[in-house]
Amino acid sequence: MNATWVGQRFARKEDGPLLTGHDRFVDDIPMHNVAHVAILRSPHAHAQIMRLDASRAAALPAVYAVLTGEEVVRLSRPQRGRIPLPASPSVYALAHDKVVYVGQPVAAVAAVDRAAAEDALDLIDVEYQPLPAVVSPEGAMAADAPLVFDEIGSNVLWHDTFPYGDVDGAFRRADRLVHERITIHRYLSTPLETFGSIAQFDPSTQTMTVWGSAHQPGQEINNIASALGLSPGQVRMIVPPMGGGFGNKTRPIYHILVALLAMKLGNRPVKWIEDRRESLLALGHAADGIMDVEAAIQHDGTILALKFRNIENEGAGIDFAGRHNLLMLSNLVNCYRITAVSYEGYSVVTNSCPVIANRGIGKPFMCLAVERIVDAVARATGLDRVVVRERNFIQPHQFPYETPSGQTYDSGDYPRMLRKALDLLDYDELLVEQSSARAEGRLVGIGIACGVEPAGSNLAYGMLISGPGQLLSGQGEAARVRMEPDGSATVYTGGIESGQGHTTSLSQIVADELGLHPERVRIAATFDSQSHPYVQTSGNYSNKFNGHDTAAAIGAARKVRDKLLRRAARMLEVSSDDLELGDGRVRVMGAPDRSLPIAQIAARAYWSLTDEAPDDEPGLEALHYYRNPRVRTPDAQRRVPVQMGFSAAAHVALVEVDPDTFEIAVRRYGVVHDCGKEINPLIVEGQVHGATVHGIAAALLEEFVYDDEGQLLTTSFMDYLKPSAADVPTIETDRLETPSPWTPLGTKGIGEGGAIVAPAAIASAVEDALQPLGIKITGLPIIPTRLWRVVCDGGTTYPRSREAYVTAR
Repeated sequence: MNATWVGQRFARKEDGPLLTGHDRFVDDIPMHNVAHVAILRSPHAHAQIMRLDASRAAALPAVYAVLTGEEVVRLSRPQRGRIPLPASPSVYALAHDKVVYVGQPVAAVAAVDRAAAEDALDLIDVEYQPLPAVVSPEGAMAADAPLVFDEIGSNVLWHDTFPYGDVDGAFRRADRLVHERITIHRYLSTPLETFGSIAQFDPSTQTMTVWGSAHQPGQEINNIASALGLSPGQVRMIVPPMGGGFGNKTRPIYHILVALLAMKLGNRPVKWIEDRRESLLALGHAADGIMDVEAAIQHDGTILALKFRNIENEGAGIDFAGRHNLLMLSNLVNCYRITAVSYEGYSVVTNSCPVIANRGIGKPFMCLAVERIVDAVARATGLDRVVVRERNFIQPHQFPYETPSGQTYDSGDYPRMLRKALDLLDYDELLVEQSSARAEGRLVGIGIACGVEPAGSNLAYGMLISGPGQLLSGQGEAARVRMEPDGSATVYTGGIESGQGHTTSLSQIVADELGLHPERVRIAATFDSQSHPYVQTSGNYSNKFNGHDTAAAIGAARKVRDKLLRRAARMLEVSSDDLELGDGRVRVMGAPDRSLPIAQIAARAYWSLTDEAPDDEPGLEALHYYRNPRVRTPDAQRRVPVQMGFSAAAHVALVEVDPDTFEIAVRRYGVVHDCGKEINPLIVEGQVHGATVHGIAAALLEEFVYDDEGQLLTTSFMDYLKPSAADVPTIETDRLETPSPWTPLGTKGIGEGGAIVAPAAIASAVEDALQPLGIKITGLPIIPTRLWRVVCDGGTTYPRSREAYVTAR
């Protein structure tokens, strides 16, 4: 059977319901007699709770229930981190004893409506004893720093070093060493729909139903069940299509909090929808970090080895502790042929919002660090940035290529990818234009950055922290395909729809497998644990759709196809090997007049139960659990495939910096990407554009700023700046297509690449623009007022110290 739909620019099936307002998000789910929740949050970054009295709030007629930290400790178990830590603090859905960040939930009220619940919050009396706060990760590592979690005895949750290859030997052989300190800030991709949760407890069956936001429903079900003392079989989770996610909607404490209120109220559903200020304040942030990078190089620009020392600020949480560090092992050498690397990582807690996953989790920072050191090598050797990259690229004939940390890059052609990106924006002409602009006193810069885009996490990487006893490992997905009696098909997977076009892509894939038109394939986009198959690694995260969700759906569809063809073979009295599917019919190959409608065969499979069934079962339905066969646990050298597939992209940016105000304008932007076989090029282009804008915004606009007392200063879109259409140029794109040998369709990931590479490209462009002023860029975001202060002070490095960092905004 020849595929006909995969690879086509098929219009997104999701767009009609979205544009006409017919899609249902969490807040749109109709509920009768619902209780609405408001959450009292800490005004302090660090304080002892001396007294909490909720009696006045509980006495209000409109209030159904009040929940406090003391009750939560009594009624539930502490939260579990996604990677078990050697020493872990007890973290609950509400603070008890003390608060450790501004915005931490302290109490919750369920009332007749949201307004009544928020009014009741004003009647909860809390007496705090403020404590010293620490917001800088380096400050938190100081011997005299205040402890965020007293029971741990340290603010360092985890620290380790991973040496791969002969690092010391490479540094001894080097002609020179190049060092940079690179920093990245806190930001968040802020999906249009905020986090939401609805819970209803049935006392008669002791079952909990949760409707809400989730990227990893299998893990969320177990987190909720564990906290409430239930079996996972007593928790039903329903996740409607999400209005964006970007990894942000992975906060089980809020589901647990709402579920505890539901248990107090019996059969009444309980609902909480996060408002935007809550989202910016306390949903979660991408981790900020400080990275020292040292390169051992030769005079010709060859990089022999790299050393990294990274301090990650985990905030005051444990849910994602260690993950940013470990995921950086996946793009540790980026696109380069570097055989010796040492990585030292710290996970440090501070009195700031807990970190969560955000588009690319950890990898944008690693790409920024590697690309900044590559540009530094070019400066140190006097070589062109393009030459240094080409000299160090992994070459096309070397794929599959194994990196020092144990990643296996499946396919690519990085030299051609970069050349194509340079040609896309006519690099030689840009250099001429830049020279003319500089002669006029204009600050025009060209940025170049390349990056791999890892996809599909092997969760065994957590064993690098937790040890070999960790239960959660590998990567897989589940799918069920049912061909209906009318010959159409319905697909259920453990994935979550959150705007990426998975519904359309899956319908194209299954249509090819079953010989149908994509309009005849329905994707059950609302995940329901009672109808959708899932495993603990199920969900929408880690760019896993391309190699795992697709493989599960293909596996289930092929089982259905096999049943269909065997039934058709009996009806047509031929061998099933002589049959083919297409255009809704089963045909005898070489005899086009001998065929049957698929709907006729499907109807008999369900209605005529006296027919002999090939597998002794009526119907045409199949379940497939896919397990990535290439996953493994860490080896003796602690090498582990952290992620399972590797796309790549080259970005070229043209920026201009105003010499008076230091405002930065992105004039042109080009991307050449390689995600293997494209299921739907239209959707791929949308992903590239959206992720790239996220990356540009992270480099120039978006930033969570804390003062020294741990107060967040950016809690609305007035001061947490988002890009508008006027802030970004048209993204010019082209592509390579080097298929992966390890996925059923040759696909690779595409959802995160723009967000990973764009920050590095913008940093490169701004540094190039400022070259006449002798300023180098070693951190993000690049804010005009801070840049102006560096220039006024005669500085040569941006950014400056934390003191200036806070006051210069």
